Amino acid sequence: MKKIVIYLMVIGLAVNIGLAGIALAQKRVIEEEIVLKDPTVSAPNKWVFGVSGEFWYVYRINYNLYWENTNFADYGVTTTMPGGNAFIGYDNWTLQFSYRAGDTDIDIHSHWTPTNSCDIIEEQEHKEYEVTLRYLIRGWGSKHFVPYVLGGYNSTSIDIVKTILTPGWTFTSTGTPVIHEERDYKSWILGIGAVVPFNRHVGMRCDGRLLFTDYETTNDEVPFLPPSGSGVGGVGVLTGYWNIVKGFNFQIGAKTQYLYAGEKMERDFKVGCFAMLGYSFKF
Repeated sequence: MKKIVIYLMVIGLAVNIGLAGIALAQKRVIEEEIVLKDPTVSAPNKWVFGVSGEFWYVYRINYNLYWENTNFADYGVTTTMPGGNAFIGYDNWTLQFSYRAGDTDIDIHSHWTPTNSCDIIEEQEHKEYEVTLRYLIRGWGSKHFVPYVLGGYNSTSIDIVKTILTPGWTFTSTGTPVIHEERDYKSWILGIGAVVPFNRHVGMRCDGRLLFTDYETTNDEVPFLPPSGSGVGGVGVLTGYWNIVKGFNFQIGAKTQYLYAGEKMERDFKVGCFAMLGYSFKF
């Protein structure tokens, strides 16, 4: 009888240990699954592929630019830059490609002295290509916070036509009221961030990035403006995601981008919000 009791106790202990192990395993799975609900995150040793359409509303583009003999003009504008994203991920790695483009007209009031100024209209075409590679550091995180590092490359080009509207005024460099300019910013990206899931349906990502930028310009004002330069700018991105139904997701967020290439270079500063509708396939 005593042996039977001991056997039953051993069996009961083994069952309890087994059930506890199963419960802990299920808890780990649940915790991991919450992080995996981010549309861009794949399971360990698994794949994810996704695409999304993006609409970026830039509510301020500001240029503090030097213009002809170090005179300068300040101006701001609102515009839209629609585009798209495609990404593929395996395990902790995610490779993403993004494209955005938009056109806008800008009214500029250029000033030399309080009584010596003119009005200009500037037509701009913005194009941006970006490739990033992200590594998720699962071992440093928890179900509520998983950090990551990323690197990549950004190419931003701005094609510009400026026309002076004030009668009698011309650009010194051309002798005409019209000039053309192309600005190219080539930037290497290095950043850190985190995935912050709230539950199985909602969460967010946030990151900060440094932009190591080389700048070149081809324009009619070359005699007055340096044709190239380099500097360090930055990007901040905050993205919230919502898993609508299996595979389909909606993302919304805010982004700032500062392309800086030197003290007397045209710097490109954008602050705006964006929305994306996408689909992720995990396998």
